[in-house]
Amino acid sequence: MPPFKRIGEILVSKGYITPEILARSLEISKATKKPLGRVLVENHFVTWDDIADALSTQFGLPKLEELPSDIPFDVINSIPRNLINTYRLIPYKKVGNTLYVATDNAINYTQIMREIRFITSMKVKVAIVPTDAFDAFYQSIFGSQIDTGLPETFEDLPQEEETQEEEEIEEAPAVRLAKAIIEGGISQGASDIHIEPTRNVVNVRYRVDGILRKVTTYPRKTHSSIVSRIKIMSGLDISEKRLPQDGKFFMKYQGEQYDFRVSTMPTIYQEKIVMRILRVSASQQHISDLGFSEYNTKRFLELIHYPYGIILLTGPTGSGKSTTLVAAINEIKDITKNIVTVEDPVEYNIDGVNQCQINPEIGLTYARFLRSILRQDPNIIMIGEIRDRETAQLALEASMTGHLVFSTLHTNDAPSAISRLINLGLDPHMIGVSLIGVVGQRLVRKLCNECKKEVTPKKEIAEVAKRLYPDLEPKMYEAAHCPSCSNGYKGRTAVNEVMIVTPEVRELTYRGASDTELREAARRGGMRTLFEDGVDKIIRGITSYDEVTRVVRNE
Repeated sequence: MPPFKRIGEILVSKGYITPEILARSLEISKATKKPLGRVLVENHFVTWDDIADALSTQFGLPKLEELPSDIPFDVINSIPRNLINTYRLIPYKKVGNTLYVATDNAINYTQIMREIRFITSMKVKVAIVPTDAFDAFYQSIFGSQIDTGLPETFEDLPQEEETQEEEEIEEAPAVRLAKAIIEGGISQGASDIHIEPTRNVVNVRYRVDGILRKVTTYPRKTHSSIVSRIKIMSGLDISEKRLPQDGKFFMKYQGEQYDFRVSTMPTIYQEKIVMRILRVSASQQHISDLGFSEYNTKRFLELIHYPYGIILLTGPTGSGKSTTLVAAINEIKDITKNIVTVEDPVEYNIDGVNQCQINPEIGLTYARFLRSILRQDPNIIMIGEIRDRETAQLALEASMTGHLVFSTLHTNDAPSAISRLINLGLDPHMIGVSLIGVVGQRLVRKLCNECKKEVTPKKEIAEVAKRLYPDLEPKMYEAAHCPSCSNGYKGRTAVNEVMIVTPEVRELTYRGASDTELREAARRGGMRTLFEDGVDKIIRGITSYDEVTRVVRNE
């Protein structure tokens, strides 16, 4: 048997470092109490891949360049999370009765094998993976670097005392898998979880920063149990599989409450489930948290402090309209004001605001609620969405009788909101008198500050930037990739256009002008288009050209 060599000796023998570098690095390691491998990498003497190569030689273990991106949850959850954190290992494959695990630190690998054999009763094969690849995978699955010590589990909100039967259900594999899917969604910052049955397997996808991506699959034979578990949590009928159902449940994670809006829909391959994740603390957001530019912030604040009139937010589903409305309400709410909202559903609970949820099944529509609200002495009314002529008519009438009204509308940009209201059958003169402003909105992903790289600005970006800021030298960045982000992006921010209804816009509304005429008049009144606001964020290094052009077009 060849004599055991230390990792430093192996790196020298492979020609990665010199004996002098090894000696100097050992001194630094002793002084800083950092592992030798980390000292060598931080000082750019070697890469993590070189360290993994040396560990592979040192312990006679196979080396993986990276971990597979589609490891099933049942494989990852085959060993406890505390073992994953303690020994820095990830199970990545099961073949028969053998479990394959990867680690970037093989010093304790014999103990790892003993513990996993004891827990799983399976044979164990250990492989070496570079530390940066390990951290990137851990980040993508658990949502943080391994050494941050995040809590492992959710805790349900206080409920009735569980029966013995419920405790037994809690140990079922389907319950553990459903919990793992939900935990993964929250830890990765997903806004939605999609569970989609196909012919042979069930795909699990997360929408993170507005982009759907597949995270795992599980066998279709397990799907009925998963659906039943989520339906039980959401208060839905587990026996009804032919009709769509909507429900909700609440969970706590890391001391914070999350609300889940659950929707089931029958497909040709069993039921699909979509869960919308809402963080309760988001109800405390203010305009400064939304990413509005300084220019648009001033214009929006001017609008929401009008004493009466109607303000509309426009944009597609998922563009952050509800969050912006919540921020506006938080900005202007006051003990002296009676604020009432009508929503479908109530997504964020706002302290000090009377919130109502429509129920069309019993005839409780937006229009019916509005008639009742006007008898409740309101100062400010927020209507979740204008969907029909009756609701729009009542909203405009309310704004003309001394109330400030907020609502949303589905249009491509701010000026199109006027045409949309006319198409609903409203009188242009009523629109011109009551409408005080429209905010168009989209969401774009923010560049990761750790890895974004500067590039030469494109010609159209430079032209728009010079028009917005004549004295500023434009810069542009593009996405790269690092362990702390998702494909070069981390988080989202708003891109807006704030149209204030000027006398010129009002006059054009009276005579039914086209969207193009309204847009030009709005720009003369100071409105920056969605693309121009996107350019503002590009030259400030907040987002990229590719991301802005993904959601808006240059007019």
